[in-house]
Amino acid sequence: MERRVHGVWRGTAAVRGGRTVLADSYQQAPLKVAKPFYAEDGTMVIYLMDASPGLLGGDRYEIACALGPGARLFLTTQSSCRLHPGAEEAESVLIQRFRVERGAVLEYFPDPVVPFAGSRHRGETVLEVAAGGVALVAETVTPGRWGMGEVFRFADLRLQTSIYCDGVWTAWDSLWIEPAGMPMGTAWGEFTHMATLWVVSDQLGEEEIELLREVTEAGEEEIYGGVSRLERGGCVLRALSRSVRPLQAWVYRVREVLRPRLIGSPAWPVRKP
Repeated sequence: MERRVHGVWRGTAAVRGGRTVLADSYQQAPLKVAKPFYAEDGTMVIYLMDASPGLLGGDRYEIACALGPGARLFLTTQSSCRLHPGAEEAESVLIQRFRVERGAVLEYFPDPVVPFAGSRHRGETVLEVAAGGVALVAETVTPGRWGMGEVFRFADLRLQTSIYCDGVWTAWDSLWIEPAGMPMGTAWGEFTHMATLWVVSDQLGEEEIELLREVTEAGEEEIYGGVSRLERGGCVLRALSRSVRPLQAWVYRVREVLRPRLIGSPAWPVRKP
């Protein structure tokens, strides 16, 4: 029988003695977290690591993170999410669930998804944000290993996101790409990379929306994007580009604009190799 990998990380961030701490953490290889450290404003920073070459077809990863009232967490990954093909066209699966309580702040900025040739993958993200909570959740999708000539040579990529604002199902987003059946020149035009940023907060107003539009339009030479306000509690930003670097710069620029307004402190540089 072929062995499958089931990676798990479940964690809870809570305020203890006026400081955000990792109140509990469970990890199952190959997923694990490094020791938390703290940004200048007291935000707890955690790097989620994958001690493997990536997700192979048939593997399943599960990530669940809850933030108690007032907790502040910046969660990111050590490197890109590499998706490999599996035997008998098996798909890999990544399930992510986040819960943000009142007054808590979650910033989740993982590295890009890189689907290898022949890979099949299904991802599901569920984000629940209580009234008074703030969440910034990013996702960047590449067409594959550009240097290996694997541009849109993966078999199937399905990504779904559900957003709940104070218990109300507010948004559902589905991205399904099958390059063999949908020429990407028609679907995305001249672009090859895509980034999405969910901003969930009942503090988001028209002034912030206009600022986000300005930030998106400022990068018009390298990206093509837009901003859509959710029916309640936030907005979603999406942008296309021909490479990953402009998208990553754009995502972090949005963070710089929003953080002082929604969180009350400036953005600090994120250390990446």
